[in-house]
Amino acid sequence: MSSTARGHCGTLAYAEPVAGFLSWWDGVELWLSGLGFVLQTLVVMPVVLALAYGLAILFDGGLGQGIRVLRRLRHDEPDR
Repeated sequence: MSSTARGHCGTLAYAEPVAGFLSWWDGVELWLSGLGFVLQTLVVMPVVLALAYGLAILFDGGLGQGIRVLRRLRHDEPDR
C-alpha cells in the first residue's frame, strides 16, 4: 500500500472518519443514557418510527418490482 493511503500514525485513511463517527456516536449514547426513561422514549421513538417507515417503503417497492418481474417471466414462458 502506498504511503499516501495511510493516515498520520500509519493507519488507513478511512479509519479517521470512522473513528470520528464512533466518537460522536459514543457522545450521543452517553447523552441519551443520561436522560430519564420518558425523555429517552420521546427522543428515540420518532427516529425509530421514521426508519421503520422508510424501510417499509423500500421493501414495498422492492417486493412490488419483484412480483412484477416474476409475473412477466411467468407469462413469457411458452405453454406446454
